[in-house]
Amino acid sequence: MAKVQSFAEKAAKLARKHDTMVIDPETNKETRLIYVRLVSAVKSPKGSYKFLERNARVYESTYKPFKP
Repeated sequence: MAKVQSFAEKAAKLARKHDTMVIDPETNKETRLIYVRLVSAVKSPKGSYKFLERNARVYESTYKPFKP
């Protein structure tokens, strides 16, 4: 049976693969891109809450979303 990867292992693997340095448009300084998991709570029409999870790249210096 295959080993199940945790999010931290996946993020570390992606960071090694895409260790890119970019210019942060807000600070005009060179910074790395890191992967984070964004979780947002959305209220359904029935009144219950649903959690939507997604992985995103952000600037390490400001934690603002990266837009290619």
